[in-house]
Amino acid sequence: MTRPLRVAVVGLGWAGSVHTRVLRSLEGVTLVAVADIDPARRAAFDGVPAVSSLEELLELELDYCVVATPTAEHEPMGLALAEAGVPALIEKPLGASLPAAMRLVKAFEDAGLIAAVGHTERRNPAVRELGLRLRAGEFGAVYQVVTRRHSPFPGRVRDVGVVTDIAIHDVDLTMWLTGSQITSVAGNVRCLEGRAHEDLAIAAMRLSGGEIANLQVSRISPYKERMVAVHTAQGWVTADALTRTLTHYAHGEPTVSAPGKVTSYEVPGAEPYQSQHEAFRDALLGLPNDIVTLREGAAAVAATEAILSAAHTGACVTPTDHLLTRR
Repeated sequence: MTRPLRVAVVGLGWAGSVHTRVLRSLEGVTLVAVADIDPARRAAFDGVPAVSSLEELLELELDYCVVATPTAEHEPMGLALAEAGVPALIEKPLGASLPAAMRLVKAFEDAGLIAAVGHTERRNPAVRELGLRLRAGEFGAVYQVVTRRHSPFPGRVRDVGVVTDIAIHDVDLTMWLTGSQITSVAGNVRCLEGRAHEDLAIAAMRLSGGEIANLQVSRISPYKERMVAVHTAQGWVTADALTRTLTHYAHGEPTVSAPGKVTSYEVPGAEPYQSQHEAFRDALLGLPNDIVTLREGAAAVAATEAILSAAHTGACVTPTDHLLTRR
């Protein structure tokens, strides 16, 4: 029988706390320790050994490590893990910039190590179902992807704006759902008076397969919305990530504009963080898996940088993607 994988978490903010909770009960995995510079955070997890640094974790013969620190620390933490020969699951965004993200890609590829990015929105049961059915060709060709992601202001996120923090989910979903790369971006952003970073953003994109996409995000809304809609040859398909509901508005006859049958159902499934760790565990065990690769994470960083550049210049921008081609 294969022994449980030994895992640790560095960074015990909101995301790190969720990782820790999931890992404490995940089959085939043993959470051996957590790390954070804040003593109060370390003390919050009874029964789990807690240390103050990644260096202390590296003494524990880990099979993998979760990096859930602030974004600026992803690169040094990830590079240290790669140098030590430890596979890593790194929270999104992969890096604070595309060059930082690509240095992580190179470090783990050169070391021959498995690594992934924590794009958990792919793991939402309704969104995942949508992706699987689109990739199976059930709805025909994809013409357009539309996303809406709104929420109240998260007090825990003050170092970046809504594009880096939230829109990165939707650029990743757009590329994953279509199987295409983003080739052109136009965007606009706006921040509330006195704020250092943008609170509102919209983006229009073209993809390598000819698809178009429209993204709308905000973090000053009185309500939460997590919606992905895809216009296909067989009608509109929507995934509501909050209700975990998938709805297909089929085209009627004889024209595509006529209304047709509407099919809607809730999609059961594990919580996204659990599904993510199950996939990473399976990857390390050599089993079939669907982890989000570092190159996919870097492509998402490139797309968010393009949105911000387009908003600041008023011009269409091509994401820096020449380094993102798989080996």
